[in-house]
Amino acid sequence: MNEQRAQAYINLIEQLLACADDEELNNILQANQELIDPQFLQVMENYATSLEEQGYNNPVAWLRNMAQQLGQFLNHRAGSIEEYQGFLSEVLRAEYESNDPAMVYPILQRRQHLLDDTFAQLLQQYARNVFSQEKTENVAVIARVIQNLCVDITQFPLKSRANNLEIAITGYRTVLEVYTRDAFPDEWAMTQNNLGNAYLYRIRGERADNLELAITAYNLYLELRTRNSFPEQWARTQKNLGLAYSDRNRIRGERADNLELAIVAYKLSLEVYTRDSFPYEWATTQNNLGIAYSYRIRGERADNLELAIVAYKLSLEVYTRDAFPEDRARTQNNLGLAYLYRIREERADNLELAIVAYNLSLEVYTRDAFPYEWAGTQNNLGIAYSNRIRGEKINNLESAIAAYHLSLEVYTRDAFPYEWAKTQNNLGEAYRNRILGERADNLELAIVAYKLSLEVYTRDAFPEDRARTQNNLGIAYSDRIREERADNLELAIAALNQSLEVSTRDAFPEDWAKSQNNLGNAYRDRILGERADNLELAITAYNLSLEVYTPTAFPLNCLATGANLGHTANFIKDWETAIKGYNLAIKAVENTRLEASNPQRQQEILSDAMDVYHGIVQSYLNLNQKDCALEYVERSKTRYLVQLLTDRDIWLFRTCHVKLKKKQTIIADQ
Repeated sequence: MNEQRAQAYINLIEQLLACADDEELNNILQANQELIDPQFLQVMENYATSLEEQGYNNPVAWLRNMAQQLGQFLNHRAGSIEEYQGFLSEVLRAEYESNDPAMVYPILQRRQHLLDDTFAQLLQQYARNVFSQEKTENVAVIARVIQNLCVDITQFPLKSRANNLEIAITGYRTVLEVYTRDAFPDEWAMTQNNLGNAYLYRIRGERADNLELAITAYNLYLELRTRNSFPEQWARTQKNLGLAYSDRNRIRGERADNLELAIVAYKLSLEVYTRDSFPYEWATTQNNLGIAYSYRIRGERADNLELAIVAYKLSLEVYTRDAFPEDRARTQNNLGLAYLYRIREERADNLELAIVAYNLSLEVYTRDAFPYEWAGTQNNLGIAYSNRIRGEKINNLESAIAAYHLSLEVYTRDAFPYEWAKTQNNLGEAYRNRILGERADNLELAIVAYKLSLEVYTRDAFPEDRARTQNNLGIAYSDRIREERADNLELAIAALNQSLEVSTRDAFPEDWAKSQNNLGNAYRDRILGERADNLELAITAYNLSLEVYTPTAFPLNCLATGANLGHTANFIKDWETAIKGYNLAIKAVENTRLEASNPQRQQEILSDAMDVYHGIVQSYLNLNQKDCALEYVERSKTRYLVQLLTDRDIWLFRTCHVKLKKKQTIIADQ
């Protein structure tokens, strides 16, 4: 396939996705009949898979249904029933005589255009006819041949992966009509396991339904294949069961429960898959366990990330660069993500470790050999540099921008629309925080990048991602220098409210809290409308945010939002609300200080939060509660505040406090 034709395929797919009605759809298909061929169907499948890997199925189902219809159209032109029957007879004979994929694959390759729903139906009809006419012993032999053929078709790398899995599922289910649990327990169990594998990777149908069918099949298999009787097979199925439970598309049961079940399954698998006996399988399962811990909801987030890091490191002890370079690169990338979001230890150290892991991954994930993975790791590296503490901030942000631009050389809108949009969002973040160049120019570049991202991140296709980018766009409009300030703040409020339509408290509590904080900032600074009303709206938004941003769960976020609430309430002389905000912020400061690993860092945290201590002392003094004010002077342990408390001119301090630079902490999503 040449580059020009590949681009034509992508353009046609995007036209089909954008169709408003059936008439327009038919007109487009009629005008592009020369592009509708088996290669086009494969590109459609690749496009759909790229979307599905991100967990969004709305446009995927339509695209695959259209591909199926077009495939049937092509198949009617491709072969007659007699040709299908001849193909089926030939491939079954080869499977019976050899039971060797090396003998079967050449036949599949030669007739791959016939691997479709028609072939699946003929296979099922043939099997049922034979099962109803042959003796029991012959039926068992034929069923075994069909099962082996389905395994080979599942692993066949050509033609449509979706079609191949459908053929296998049809074959396995048909074989189970004779492989009953009572009559053929071993064969029944083996077929259940194969059926589970096919459903786990199935492309057609609803992902959630396929996962349930996979889990059911695996559990049926495990009823007969116990650890004592078949330890290796039992361990392999436990590992696969873990994959099914940890898939984010599983909608039955709570996400937290599913991840716990995945962790249990991986741990059971590791009881057999020991490092000494099964080193590769052990390393693979350790990597999968690390992923499950990275996303785990139960338990402390900090503990889970530590467990993930341990699992990844164990995996890397086997995944050496010489023996398993690709697996090692994948796990290094996962390890980088764990360090990127790590809570324990010094944030600066963790970010350095993340950068090291990503760079090690890039030694294998080169652009030529693994362009998709290379681009993804460049994107992750950009995030790490955006957040980096060590080195010059100005240089780190330039490194981040460079990494995102490298990623976008592969992640084009046509080839990888989702990844392109994700990287555009991250690029917008880097430009919004950029130091080099004019601030006004950088904010305009950020807004452009966010808007480009939103062209792909539609609400129907990618609601969660769209909400996060709308949040970021709202921050950029809040900071914008060009155009009218009043208009920019209205645009910010509109974007943040759109974000909150998707990022609800129940579905996405952390994102919801983030956008509420940012919405509070926008209302606090708003020019249009009544000033008093805007400040009340700001206080309401901050209070909502703090329902999620607690001092223990999100100490740094709580510090920022608590300070915002305190400062805003202090401005309108609502001392009780100001005290509430400052008090939460101080609890967050003290939690964060306890987690800091050295005295210097503890002092930095306290120094950065001095305005919060100032605020609460002044608020208590305004309420004539000097004992409470004294308590916070003691907690801050600064001579400056002791001197402040004994100063007889309290109003002088209030004047100084109002003149302090207003601290606006904005929580942005990377």
